[in-house]
Amino acid sequence: MPIHDLRRWLCLSLPFAQILMGLLPMWGIGTSMAQVSGASQTPVIPAGYAFPVMWGVIFLLSAVYGIWQFLPAADRHPILARVGWPLAGCFALNTLWEAVAQGTGSNGFGLVVVMLLDLGCALTAFLLARRWTEDSGAVARWLVRPLTGLLAGWLTAALFANLSGAARAVGMVPAEGFTATATAVLLLLAAGGFAAGVTWASRGSPWYLGGVGWGLLAVVVANLGVNQVNIVAAIVAALMLALVVGVAWSRRKAAGVLPA
Repeated sequence: MPIHDLRRWLCLSLPFAQILMGLLPMWGIGTSMAQVSGASQTPVIPAGYAFPVMWGVIFLLSAVYGIWQFLPAADRHPILARVGWPLAGCFALNTLWEAVAQGTGSNGFGLVVVMLLDLGCALTAFLLARRWTEDSGAVARWLVRPLTGLLAGWLTAALFANLSGAARAVGMVPAEGFTATATAVLLLLAAGGFAAGVTWASRGSPWYLGGVGWGLLAVVVANLGVNQVNIVAAIVAALMLALVVGVAWSRRKAAGVLPA
């Protein structure tokens, strides 16, 4: 099979594979992601409502993208040569992460490695899509950029949440107390700094901001009583959210997207 056709088939089938894998716990197969997250709860993990909402949007966009890129009219669209393989990697790694997490029912550093690779693919697709300027067209503008931006932003938040959950799962960090809060603060500062850097590099992408901002906002909510009460973690998460929003605002204003 030509490499071009292989990419098309992977981008058609893998979005639906990740959706199917995520639904298996509803049919009594494996452990739900809510249960996996709850087993290693930390102040860095967002409130539970954030997961199905954001993944639902991402999965929907992924399915639409998979169908669109397979249509004869889109077969040779230049943007597909840029983002097709990185997105195929994202879909495959999402499916692998779900399979391992739901199959084992626990978090661990192996899942962090999968998530790190996943984020690398997502950022590659996102930044390549952002640099696409020649007659991108409505579908690329309103499908490819939202998909890659939301995916990269959400996986940024998810990576640091997974890192904190893995540390808790292996006993490196306690469930509560000063050490738990200090670790959460360091991870949230790192997440905010990383997200601010990507936001700057992407010239204030609203889609990336939407993905990572949704995660940080859900961390604030989680620490105000939904998961636990940790005012320090809530304040730091809110400050990191404000930082990323501020960077996005300044970059878009400098580019003339916002009024002076």
